[in-house]
Amino acid sequence: MKNEPIITLDAITVRLRDKVYLRNTSWQIKSDENWAVIGPNGAGKTTLAKSLIGSVPVVGGRITHHYGTEDSESVYHSIGYVSPEQQRGIMDKENLQLDSRDFSGNLDEVTTVEDIILGRAYRQEPDTADYSHHLGNVASKLRIESILDRNILSISSGEMTKTLIARALLKKPRLLILDEPYDGLDHRSRQSLKKMLEGLIEDHIQIVLITHRFEEIMSNISHVLLLKNGSVYEQGKRDDVLTEEMLHGLYRQKYSLPEEAHDLLAFPSTWKQIDTDHSAKNKNKTGNILISMKDTTVKYHDLTVLDKVNWTVRQGDNWMILGPNGAGKTTLLKLVLGENQQAYANEIYLFGKKKGSGESVWDIKKNIGFISSELQVRYPRHLSAFDVVCSGFFDSIGLYRLCSAEQKKIARAWIDTLGIDSLADQNFGQLSHGQCQLVLIARAMVKSPVLLMLDEPCDGLDIANRDRLLTLLGFIGDRTDTNLIYVTHHEAEMIACITHVLSLDRGSVVNITTGPGSGDIQKINLQEIL
Repeated sequence: MKNEPIITLDAITVRLRDKVYLRNTSWQIKSDENWAVIGPNGAGKTTLAKSLIGSVPVVGGRITHHYGTEDSESVYHSIGYVSPEQQRGIMDKENLQLDSRDFSGNLDEVTTVEDIILGRAYRQEPDTADYSHHLGNVASKLRIESILDRNILSISSGEMTKTLIARALLKKPRLLILDEPYDGLDHRSRQSLKKMLEGLIEDHIQIVLITHRFEEIMSNISHVLLLKNGSVYEQGKRDDVLTEEMLHGLYRQKYSLPEEAHDLLAFPSTWKQIDTDHSAKNKNKTGNILISMKDTTVKYHDLTVLDKVNWTVRQGDNWMILGPNGAGKTTLLKLVLGENQQAYANEIYLFGKKKGSGESVWDIKKNIGFISSELQVRYPRHLSAFDVVCSGFFDSIGLYRLCSAEQKKIARAWIDTLGIDSLADQNFGQLSHGQCQLVLIARAMVKSPVLLMLDEPCDGLDIANRDRLLTLLGFIGDRTDTNLIYVTHHEAEMIACITHVLSLDRGSVVNITTGPGSGDIQKINLQEIL
């Protein structure tokens, strides 16, 4: 029947560890409704989704699933859930599996897309033998028939998202919850996924979409729920809720860099150790080569990830790197960081020294700040956000050394500048994806790096925090000694200080153009003027 309730939340409150969220939240999803859930970072969107599938404890109120029994097994099969957290969890398990295969000598074993969909991976038993009979129909609907036998390490982010959606659809769920499904996807993949999700709704599969970007909301989403500070801010029909006035109240006004940032960026860094040719006093002399790659090629068996790439980054440059999924953007960054061993089989120079000439990974990383979702996954969850920021002085995943009073002062200043002072004492594992991203940006900047490399830094950030981050990056790239290498799928998020744009496709350089900051710029050392 139409317009019948399928899930009702009646004044619920949930607990995560020692904190409560969504206090007294009420919401109802009816049978003819498809919802988008929107709100600032930390508003409780993912926590709300997890409460629907029973993975967080409800300590007040009640959740009623009207279409079946309330036992956890019934709820699990009636609701499909897909999130970036699941993708990161699979890749974590796969990396452990690779270590195990290497130790046991089973190097030819791989985890396929079909293994993930059917639940055969990582010693899991399939949920039911009947699933294999439905796989063909689901794979056809999502257009992933051609990748079912492929190694999951060789598929793109968009293909992984569709893999997890296929796994969820095999259960024939009553409701499909998608938590930021577009993260990490290029423009073409986002449009393809959006069209596919619109098709699922037309096939009478109900969807709840959690997103930070309004342009990602499918045309046939009928209702919108706005969350703010862990509570319902507004809910109702799409056209009634998505108004300029409502969104203005939901998010903060446009961000302006605080005056404290000027003092912060003038701090001398006691930990930073840079070769003389690249020291702060010489950095206003543009032209020194920071990165040089000559005919750089990266291959895995028959797969070419980078094909004869030539690239030079000079002091004073700020680079934006564009390209579709699988173009080789992240591989390029890992070659610089020393996290891809094929760097030493190529002619690559970093800060004037050829890779493999005796430098350690730590020699490299002390001059580089790095942000990525992969780093967020690897980071210990039990540390406080403040300790995570402080670990940036030592380039460690975790904090194992005591910080000086000056280092703590710098860390606090970055935390204040990013507007995340309320998070400083919270455990990193309790923060939302977007909040973690902001903490890691502060971690990268505490040591005033020569290079700041950012791999999709805006993923998971709400509109206000994206504006905050891009404003800050513009200041760093234009007014400090740090040079940016900024990887993104969103050309609209161009920063005014970008001097060059590198476009990659299928591992090859297809274009190098100048950016808006390519004029006669002169970087400055703020210590000389403040």
